[in-house]
Amino acid sequence: MEGASETPAAAPTLSGAEWRVLFVGGDVWWFDQAKRDLVCLEPQWRSVRAADGAAAAEVLAGQRVQAVVVDSRAAGARELVEKLKKTGDQTLLMLRCEMSDREVVDRWKGLGVPMVAISGDATRIVAGLRRNSRLRGWSADPAMQRLLPRIHKLPATPELHAQVSKELSLPNGSLNVVARLICRDPVMSAKMLQIVNSALFAASYEITDMLDAVLILGSERIKSLILLGGIFSQYSHDKGAASVVQSLLAHSIQVGGYARAIALQETRSSRSAEAAYTAGVLHDIGKLILAGNLPEEFGRACALAAERNLSAHGAEMEIFGVSHARFGACLLASWGLPLPILEAVAWHHEPLKSSDTGFTLLAAVHAANAFAHQARPQAGPGGEEPPVSVNQEYLDVIGLGDCGERWRAACATAAAAPV
Repeated sequence: MEGASETPAAAPTLSGAEWRVLFVGGDVWWFDQAKRDLVCLEPQWRSVRAADGAAAAEVLAGQRVQAVVVDSRAAGARELVEKLKKTGDQTLLMLRCEMSDREVVDRWKGLGVPMVAISGDATRIVAGLRRNSRLRGWSADPAMQRLLPRIHKLPATPELHAQVSKELSLPNGSLNVVARLICRDPVMSAKMLQIVNSALFAASYEITDMLDAVLILGSERIKSLILLGGIFSQYSHDKGAASVVQSLLAHSIQVGGYARAIALQETRSSRSAEAAYTAGVLHDIGKLILAGNLPEEFGRACALAAERNLSAHGAEMEIFGVSHARFGACLLASWGLPLPILEAVAWHHEPLKSSDTGFTLLAAVHAANAFAHQARPQAGPGGEEPPVSVNQEYLDVIGLGDCGERWRAACATAAAAPV
């Protein structure tokens, strides 16, 4: 195995690169199935198995691997993980463990290694590795490394979001139970009713019952709004963020609704539409965190945008060296959100940095954000900004160069329709 180095190897990349993934421990039958699935999901990835930690060390001594997936029950598993962590190597680590066993989870979580359920298939492992690779790449940016230690107040994932997600993941999950869970939290309950009765949802009647709200909005939008409301409530009284919370909240919900309408039109898939909604409502979360932690510099960025007719993104790059978009994506990646949502958040101002070749959540959020800014030009913090437009070159690249007006019409219809 390679020793520690002052200059660690570059993090593995996502775009078409060949990866070698080492699986440590686990049932041989499970590995054979996972290996076959991996070929279908990522044809350029190669899988190899080691029975235990000692055998894995021998494999690592003789060849370079991009990722190591360790079964927590394997002999020598902890020693292997600790050694890999200590070397500073850029190999991605993932732990397969029994997530329902709290004692096992508590024993491992102190190492800071991403975990996946031991029953999880190759799809979950691939998704986790890709997300962690992207997060590592974003975090390696020198400007990001300078900024992150200065952020002392990061929002916590609302506990209610975890409870609701768990209920909805059950085969017999109940929206009645979800409504009761929300009602147990008076602050969140009030926030949900405030949001659903706002002009942004154009409800045809006043909604006063939480079950009605849950039934009207649906499970995925309720989860997204709980996440959004919980994050915003943690900053609503901060001196630096209080002035931007309301306008940013309204803009975020508007973008979520527009992105949902665009994705539904393009894919006819309610699942894709709800994922686009989540990406849309979270796309500017980085602004809130910057405002709450570094209010003076965030204020300077807003002033610079107005003074020099810059976009918020451009002004942030000058002040912080990194934009709110990529900064927010880093936070959301650490929460385990799916990669398509993270990339939609990270690149919504600069979609050509993506490797998209067709319609994605990024396309929906990028266009939705432009339409929302055009509809409410002073909605964002910092006052006047230059006009925001959809990147036509990006639309041409993904083969949807003529869809701009069709998407705009879909957004207008969505804005006028009651929930």
